Formats: sequence, structure tokens, C-alpha cells
Amino acid sequence: MDKIKIVVTGGPSGGKTTLIEALQKDMTGKVSVVPEAASILYRGGFPRKFSDAGKIHAQRAIYFTQRELEDLIVSESKASAVVCDRGSLDSIAYWPQHSAADFFKSLPSSAIIEHARYDWVIHLDTADGDSFDSSNPIRTENHDEAIELNTLIKEAWKGHPRRVIIPHEADFLSKIGKAKAVIQKILAGASYQDVLASL
Repeated sequence: MDKIKIVVTGGPSGGKTTLIEALQKDMTGKVSVVPEAASILYRGGFPRKFSDAGKIHAQRAIYFTQRELEDLIVSESKASAVVCDRGSLDSIAYWPQHSAADFFKSLPSSAIIEHARYDWVIHLDTADGDSFDSSNPIRTENHDEAIELNTLIKEAWKGHPRRVIIPHEADFLSKIGKAKAVIQKILAGASYQDVLASL
């Protein structure tokens, strides 16, 4: 049986890391995790430039690293599902002028090709100002910038046939529990309509 491939995405401070850590703890053997390519590259010393050229080279490096990580984990994992910490289309939010057309031309690729790489997309909305976590040294955005990125990432994934958006909640653990329940339903074979109806 083919593995189910799930993207966990969303704006900064949405709860992606917390959710993935919970999945690794509570669903050992059922899911394998593809780590975030951007964190690997930036922690490894990839230059973080904010010019257009800097953004383009960084996002291309992230895209190709992401793809190789996904292919490696999928080929070697014995789990029934692979959960990706961000996915290929997140790069559009960080691309100069957020141009999907330029992003796809650079690879080359298309929304259809990238959508087909993932069975499901789980988007966790950025936390509100009171809950925003700025402690991650890789994260450079303030809250207003994080909210904008959250919107841009939503736009980048628009049109994926099985996207589930988990909105911000005052009770952060409730939000994470809801997201985890969605993934459990996906692994149990629930339809898209049934998953949405459960939210």
C-alpha cells in the first residue's frame, strides 16, 4: 500500500513543531517525519540574504532539499504515513513578490505537479499576538509579518483538493489536539468530507 503523505504547514508560531513532536511521541511506528528543510539549511550556515537574489537561491535550495528529504523518508520508512514539516509550495510565500509564476518557472514545475506530491495539507494558523512565540532563533518575523506569511502560505496552497485549515484557538493544546485528531482520521481512511465535518 502506498504511504499517505501529509504536509503540516502554516504561518510562524502556528504549532507545527508541537504537533509533529506529539505525533512522534504518540504515533510511533505509524508516521515518519520529514524535517523542515529551511531549518536544516539555515542552521547549517546557508546564507540568509533578503535581496531578491538571496531569496531565490535560498528557496530553490529549500525546495530541492525538501524534495530529496521526502523521497528518502518515503523510500525507507516502514510507517503507513509520512508527515512533512512544511512542503514545497511554502516557498512561494518567501519568493520575491510572492510570484507563483516565477517560482514554477524557476524549477520548472506547476501547482498541479506540486499538489500531486502530497495527499493532504494541514494548515495551522499563526497564533494571535498574546500567544505568539518569538523564541525560535531561526524565526525572524514579528507578529504582523507572521500573520502576513500565514495568509501568503494559505494562498500558495489554494486549490489543493484535500486541505484542512486549523484556526487559532485561545487554548493552544485544544488546537493541537484537533490537528492530531485530523491526522488520526486520515490514517483511519476517513474521507475529506468526513474530516471536515469533524472539525
